[in-house]
Amino acid sequence: MSSTFNPSPNVPVELVDAAASGMLVVFIGAGISRLVGCPSWNGFASAVLNQLTPIVIDYHEKSLINSMPDPRKRLSIAKILEEENGVNIDYKGIFEINKPKSDIYQFINRFACTFVTTNYDKLIMPEISATKSEEEWRFYNLEDILRDKLDDQGNVIHLHGCVDNPKSMVITTKDYLLHYASKEIPAFLEYMFMNKTVLFLGYGLEETEILEYILKGSNQVGAQEKRLFILQGFFNAEMSLFEKLKIYYEQSFNAKLIGFPKDYSEYEHQKDIIKKWADKLSFSSVEVVDELKAMEEELDG
Repeated sequence: MSSTFNPSPNVPVELVDAAASGMLVVFIGAGISRLVGCPSWNGFASAVLNQLTPIVIDYHEKSLINSMPDPRKRLSIAKILEEENGVNIDYKGIFEINKPKSDIYQFINRFACTFVTTNYDKLIMPEISATKSEEEWRFYNLEDILRDKLDDQGNVIHLHGCVDNPKSMVITTKDYLLHYASKEIPAFLEYMFMNKTVLFLGYGLEETEILEYILKGSNQVGAQEKRLFILQGFFNAEMSLFEKLKIYYEQSFNAKLIGFPKDYSEYEHQKDIIKKWADKLSFSSVEVVDELKAMEEELDG
């Protein structure tokens, strides 16, 4: 067993095959957007409370709410205050990036596959969809999160809503409970885990709770074939923790955890890995693959 992480892990053969057959879904988490300059959960909660002060709450009340360690609880309180007082939080402004701190999305957007994200921002803009109107490939309202959207390369599906429609955004504890108890989201996730190969990017240890919400949908599938991959950063000194988490994800969700070292450029290091994988992968659509199979069967017949 190595005591250090491979700084340049090879792209798993399962992802190569999935990209070539049009079956790859890249699932983007908040860790990727934070590299560009989007706020952390703490930053998001602070920005929302700042907009409520002093219009809805005073500075002492803001201080009391900010003393709560869980940013999602702070956001839940802020959302309740927003609705009770009839004010409108400028969520879009919170996630606007004027000067990106990283060009990581330049490489992510080269992936000619389907994207799913729990991020509210609109930084995923696949090159393959550049000639289409955004309404044709970006989906975020609950009624639009449908299984068939996973079958079109270049689609971007916001599982927790998007800043374009604040009402679609899953923010509070109640939002999460209702969202994952709906008929649409479990059906969507079950279909994805049963039929697609999924690569998770941007889910660090601080996103574990959200990641597990999502991965619960994989338990219903029971597939032996490994179709879930999680790229996650660790310091080399955390190798023991990585090995334990690797077993946990394997046994709980049949997912393979791929570690990269944070010792050199922290989370930015994954940009080099994503760039390398984007160069290695060849993408095709489900329709093209089906047509080729039909032609082969016709010739064999």
